[in-house]
Amino acid sequence: MKKIILILIVGIVITSCLEITSSKRHNDLQYYLTGLLIEGSTVDFENPIIIGKTVLADGGYFDDMFIGDAEVMLFEVDDLGVILDSVNLVSFEVAPNVYCYVDMFEYLTIKPEMNYKIEAQIADDFLWASTKIPLPISILPDDGYTADTLATGWPEMVYDTIDNEHQLQIETQDNESFCLYSEFYCLEEWQDAEYINVFGEHDFPDNEEEYENPANGSPRKITSYYLYQPQDNLVNFGFYQTAFVFYGRYQLTISTVDDNYLNYLYKPEGYNHGGINGGIGYFGSSNSHTMYTKIVE
Repeated sequence: MKKIILILIVGIVITSCLEITSSKRHNDLQYYLTGLLIEGSTVDFENPIIIGKTVLADGGYFDDMFIGDAEVMLFEVDDLGVILDSVNLVSFEVAPNVYCYVDMFEYLTIKPEMNYKIEAQIADDFLWASTKIPLPISILPDDGYTADTLATGWPEMVYDTIDNEHQLQIETQDNESFCLYSEFYCLEEWQDAEYINVFGEHDFPDNEEEYENPANGSPRKITSYYLYQPQDNLVNFGFYQTAFVFYGRYQLTISTVDDNYLNYLYKPEGYNHGGINGGIGYFGSSNSHTMYTKIVE
């Protein structure tokens, strides 16, 4: 259900941007494609490809936002442009009139530092984009985190000590600048999520929407991205304490992302800069590490 909600938001955000920016765009509907390739994974239901057409907020129909009959191919390509492998992405209807495209048999695993190209044929229209998987990073061990989801009793971090005692050291492959994207996600149910910084007597969210805003997932999910310049192949990731809003169990994902996704995130009207030829949206890639901890007083 969470993934379906995210899919819907993609279309809604694009539609809103198109309507408010100019009269030309208001009448010029476009195809969109969104997708983020994750190194070590396939194109699955957690990270599918979404294809659709923008609709006008005034007079448009939700049923027209998603396209389920495109012909979609994902290619693995070397640095000379030679196709090394490919897979046909299959359309699935995950909710009424809501479609996504996945690698149904998990055939093509995304490899580090490899190039990928996507092509989508929609009747007589054609979209394509390409991305190169970012260089891998390593996160040096910290006693406040574990990468083992099956560990009995996750490490605990006292909230007030995080910035001083748990600054993370990230090891890179070179000293070139890169974008680091982080996601802090609370794993407690909303009824059990206790605010760290309390206003008055408001210790817990009143409802699920206060806990996880449908528009961006906050404050349950806090995301950020920064450009870093390594020194001696190391980056210090610190002063992130305020990203933890609740006490309890947390999942922290730290990722490097490619230029397409970075441009989509930070440029004005980023959906025009996400690498899509023949449409809007983004086709990016990421190399991620996920860790777990528990925040205590």
